[in-house]
Amino acid sequence: MVSLEIGAGKKPKLRPGDILGPLTSENGIDGKQVGKITLYDNWLCVAVRRSEVDTALDKLGRGKVKGRSARVRLLE
Repeated sequence: MVSLEIGAGKKPKLRPGDILGPLTSENGIDGKQVGKITLYDNWLCVAVRRSEVDTALDKLGRGKVKGRSARVRLLE
């Protein structure tokens, strides 16, 4: 598993389902490929299987999270 950091968190009222939805929507990844989602005030981390990182970055990077664009990066 690897972690992705998303530049939005509790203050913009995000919930784990707001991240899981775009990841698993049409042509996305399987829900079993997503691990723990940890929310902080201004950012969040989501664990994704290493084999699905490119798909997850693509889905979150070009899509919107709760109607807003969010910065997504891979944590090493």
